[in-house]
Amino acid sequence: MLFLLLNSVFGQNLEGRFEGAVSRDGSIQLVNFDFYSEDGVQKGTYEIPENGSFDVPIDKIELKNDTLNIKFYFGNFFCFLNGNKDEITGISEKWNPKIRLHVKISPAKEKPYIKEEISFNNGSVNLSGMLYNPKNRLGQPVNYVIIVHGSGAQDRFSPYYISLGYSLAKNGFGVLLYDKRGTGLSSGNFESASMEDLANDAVAAMNYLENRKDIKKLEIGFLGTSQGGWIAPIAANKYKNCDFLILNVGPAVSVFEQDINRVEYTMNNDGWDQSTIDSAVSYTELYFQYVKDNSPETWKKLDKFSREIENRDWVEYVNIPENKNDFEWWRNNNYNPETILKNLNCRTLCLFGEYDPLVPPDKNENLMREYLTSAGIEFEIKVIPGTLHDMKTFQGLNGDNWNWPKVYWEWRKQPNSFLDNIIQFINKN
Repeated sequence: MLFLLLNSVFGQNLEGRFEGAVSRDGSIQLVNFDFYSEDGVQKGTYEIPENGSFDVPIDKIELKNDTLNIKFYFGNFFCFLNGNKDEITGISEKWNPKIRLHVKISPAKEKPYIKEEISFNNGSVNLSGMLYNPKNRLGQPVNYVIIVHGSGAQDRFSPYYISLGYSLAKNGFGVLLYDKRGTGLSSGNFESASMEDLANDAVAAMNYLENRKDIKKLEIGFLGTSQGGWIAPIAANKYKNCDFLILNVGPAVSVFEQDINRVEYTMNNDGWDQSTIDSAVSYTELYFQYVKDNSPETWKKLDKFSREIENRDWVEYVNIPENKNDFEWWRNNNYNPETILKNLNCRTLCLFGEYDPLVPPDKNENLMREYLTSAGIEFEIKVIPGTLHDMKTFQGLNGDNWNWPKVYWEWRKQPNSFLDNIIQFINKN
């Protein structure tokens, strides 16, 4: 009973848990907030259980008297607190029809884990992160998952990864989630790092976890998402005691092929005609030809092609170089996962999104099956129905107009099968 309704709003800080929903023309999606202050600074997190978002930091909170401006998953909201300050109502800034928000103060909800701040080193690079130890398994041996990020500036608070950490811990797994080098509290620079460098960071995380004698471990494995699906297998092959590997929308094709697929499938999803898609693909193939051969002849062709398309409506889908230095990342990461995948020595789960335009199953599933069969390991390959690259479904209008309730808004969701497949796979030890 200690947690029941002890939350309150006081002073200029908002404290406590609020539960409710967003609605759009009669269609609702549950959403919850946890507000708190830290060193006098107003902070908060949100969760949208239906789409797999948990413990995600709110992007912006501005509280003044009875008004609240917040920015989270659905954008900017202008809100009011009622007279008793136990309800919040609000409306989105830009969407039309508007998204409306209504949440009420609720009993505090205990976290399903004990979180520990950690740090470890890969040579001169210091990596910081957090360790989730599930409360429902305290004192017992558990399986631990090391999360390996996708591309870009990803840290422990990136929505996708912190949500995944929460969900795995809630289901009884330990989780090590670290800030990618050059983000959060980690030193280094991910932009200049190679796949090998990033894989060595993941191995350093594995070494740290293995050396923690105070933690009772059953099995330890890597879960790599997107670009992490290239990096995690390298790490798994470097660390011979890796027990399992999960490739979440991880490509079986090369880095160059993946980007060509991205152009083709994203433009197709966005409704471009085939001749335009063919032009964009041809340009991208020429781009990578120059990355490979670095010849003056290819550069001349590419430069001419670039100038021809620089004002086209679809130019945002392709890589237009500003100068020749723009090719260096691609040259440093001219990577094909075939050899690594054919030499894996731990059981592996591969998950693909049915409608993923970045790692389309029809370009990756059969290759992955071929490579893992060659490796002679136990493996599973699953395609999660209805999902995109982030393992969530589309959102949009169900029908041709706003004739609610016959036609209604469908919110993004994360199918239960996504997490269920991960849980069942890890537990097969």
